[in-house]
Parts: sequence; structure tokens; C-alpha cells
Amino acid sequence: MIRIQANGIGARFVIRLNLNDIMIKRVSILIRKVMKTIKIFSCLVLASLFTSVNAQLRVLSDGRVQAGQNVPSLDQGKVATLLVLGSNDKIGTGAIIALGDFGPKSKNTFWGEYGNTDSDQLWFQGKLGYYLTYGEQASSVVSYYDPAKNSNFVFNTNLRVNGVNITSDARMKDNIQPIENPIDILSRVDGVSYTYRLSEVQKYRKSEENAFPETSGTMANEVNDALTEKELRDEQIKKEIERREEEEANRRRIGFMAQDIQKVLPELVQTDEKGVMSIDYIGFIPLIVESLKQMQQTIQDQQKEIETLQSLLPAETKSMFRSTSNEEVSVVEGAKLYNRAGASVSYTLPATYNTADLKIFDISGKLLKKVVLTGNNSVVEINPSEIGLGTFVYTLFVDNKKADALKKFVN
Repeated sequence: MIRIQANGIGARFVIRLNLNDIMIKRVSILIRKVMKTIKIFSCLVLASLFTSVNAQLRVLSDGRVQAGQNVPSLDQGKVATLLVLGSNDKIGTGAIIALGDFGPKSKNTFWGEYGNTDSDQLWFQGKLGYYLTYGEQASSVVSYYDPAKNSNFVFNTNLRVNGVNITSDARMKDNIQPIENPIDILSRVDGVSYTYRLSEVQKYRKSEENAFPETSGTMANEVNDALTEKELRDEQIKKEIERREEEEANRRRIGFMAQDIQKVLPELVQTDEKGVMSIDYIGFIPLIVESLKQMQQTIQDQQKEIETLQSLLPAETKSMFRSTSNEEVSVVEGAKLYNRAGASVSYTLPATYNTADLKIFDISGKLLKKVVLTGNNSVVEINPSEIGLGTFVYTLFVDNKKADALKKFVN
């Protein structure tokens, strides 16, 4: 504020000038000029950044975006909407795109060509796991690996593969013990057939929390009252997915109940963080193998006992007994017995022979029936009432030589 006072004859006046108003106006004019200059300079800088062939970020005239060093020959077809190049070698290898915080000491989340070589391999990195989702609002989890919750790589859908190799290196194993009483263990396991409850499957497939806010249907209708062509198509696809899921859930399967297996073989059952139980079906293979070996040993022991008992039979009874072992079968070219339903069999015979007949013995070696054979191949129809029910040995003789034998169970 400036005050000017003049004293004259009979007069006094004061002039007040407000310098604040004057300065504000002058400063405002100056600021506008500076801002205009900054805008012009910024436009020039951005234009230089986005159009220079050597720029690190380029927005091309056709809308494509390129980041990193400029190597136009890497997209000669001009099909990449976004091309990201790394800083390694002349062709920009090793490009990665970080998502969220990259991490000062570790690589948190990213995808790209990880490493310093031209590997042409795509890496997906999630420091604490990953989730693969689908559906609206990413609400359904197809698969996930969350080691803090579950040590398994979980798939909430069927898998179809051409083969599976299970790591089984002895160097990775400890506390190795033989399987005891495998037949007894399997005898306490009951196989079942079943279908899935689709509602339960879908419940455990849902995300624990929705990462995206739900869109209000009312707001969407305010923007567009009618569904677009794409929305109609998406709705049709959604219905088809639901139909296929229901069809797959109703497909009858054969397997075990995890709760039952847990009582007999708890080491083959796992329970995840949601309480869902799963079975290691591969673990049944060693049990089956050991059971077959045990059964084979039992059969061999029983065969030795049978042979011992046979040796005690009178000579007359021995002559009636016909063993089914291959050691007593003579090689007769073209002579063969074939099993058929019921008590019947079929046969083939050599092109030339003198006599051929089929003899049927019971398990003790008693001859029950003899059939003379003719021709080179035919069917021998036998009514079970002729020989009874049980286990029988069918023996083919050609020119008085035992050419083939077949053990049949008739019931």
C-alpha cells in the first residue's frame, strides 16, 4: 500500500494504490506465458520420443506399440500389437514384463523370456504361486499352485494326456520298507461305481474372494437395454459349458471312496486346505504287483503239492490222469483247441492226419467224454449236462499224440 498526501490551501487529498492487485495480474500473465512454453516444449519432447526411430517407447502410426531397442525386422509382418524387446544382444532377447512390484531382492511376478540367452521360452513367475481362472469376474479356478496352503498342483477339471511318468528315483527316497500282506490289504478295499455331485464340484472350484467388483446389472441396462451380439454369443457358450459339465458329472466312473481308503491305507489319502480328500491311485500299483507275486507263489506251492499227491496215486489212476502242462504236449502243426461259451470248444487240424479225437477229463483225471473229430476245423457242441459243472481238461489227440490241452470252467 502506497499513501500519497498533498497539502494545499484549504485542500487535502490522499491517493491509495493497491499494489497487490497489480502484481497478481502481472504474475498471472507471466505464468500463462510460461505454461504455454512448457506445453509446446512437452509436445515437442513427446513427439520426438514416440516418433524417433531410436526411441525406447514408440507408438507407430498404425497403433502398434514397441518398447525397448528398435529392431524393425523382428516384426516384418506388422502383426504384434505390443512388441517388448529386452536389452540383451542385437535382437533384444530376455524381455520380461513385471506385474505389480517386481521386488528389490527377488523376481516377484512377471512373464517373459527369462535369462540372458535367446531361449525362445516363455516363463510365468509367481513368487508365492499362481491361479488359472475362467468365467465371469474370474470366479472359477481351473488350476492353482499355492504352496502355503497345499503342496499339490491342483486341477479342478479332467486332464487328458498321452502319458505320465512318475518320479521314482531311489536316490530321492528314504525309509524304504517292503509291503507286507498285500492280498490282505486289498481284500479290505471295496471298489465302487459312482457319479459326481456337480454342485459340490462347483463349490470347491470357486475363488475364495472376488478380486473384481461385481458390475451392477441395473447400470449395464441403463447404458444398453439390449444384449449385444457378443453377449448373446457368450450366453450361448455359457449354457453349452454348463451342459457339458452336467454331462461329465453324470458320467459313471469306477474307483474308491477316499474316506474308506483312509481307514486301510492312510498313506494314499491327502486332505487339502478346504477339506477335500484325494487318493493316490498310482500307489495301488505296487500293491497289485506284490499281490500277484504272492498269488503266483501260492499257485506254485499248490502245484508242487498236487504233483506230490499225484505221485501217490495207483498206476491205473495215473494213466487216466492227463496233465495240462506243455511239457507233455506234442507239437503237431496246425492242431489247436479254442475256447467257446458254455461247455463247447472249436478246433483246427492239420491238412493230413489219420485219426483225431477230443477227450474231456475232470480235475481228478477221469475220462468223461470222447468225441471223434473230422475235417480240418469245426465246433464241438457239448451240453453241460453231459459232463456236469466244474473244472475240466479238454485234450486234443492227433494220431494218438497229445497235440493240445485246454482247461475250462463250466458253470
